Amino acid sequence: MHVIDCIGNHEPINSTAIAEKMELSKASITKIGSKLLEDGLVKRSQLKENKKEIYFRLTPKGKKIFDLHQKMHQIEADRFYRFLSKYAESDLVVVRNFLQDLGTKLEHRLEEQ
Repeated sequence: MHVIDCIGNHEPINSTAIAEKMELSKASITKIGSKLLEDGLVKRSQLKENKKEIYFRLTPKGKKIFDLHQKMHQIEADRFYRFLSKYAESDLVVVRNFLQDLGTKLEHRLEEQ
């Protein structure tokens, strides 16, 4: 699903760029891309100015799934904002600061390991 999302947001896009954006290996993207091709969700293409590189684009079926995924994200975001709306701005500032501090602490711990 996330590879479909990446392709939909950046098409045309090649395997190397997908791998970089998703922080996955090119081998993983090749495997996922083959499955998406087999399922008819993406198609391969070449740019006129660069026949060497293979680029991915969504098929109409892939675009439909991409659009549904985008819609799901929007629904969840709206739901989350409604949930947050019951809190005062000052409460949210405290929560934000706490989460930022926690994230920084966890990053440092990971770097130490």
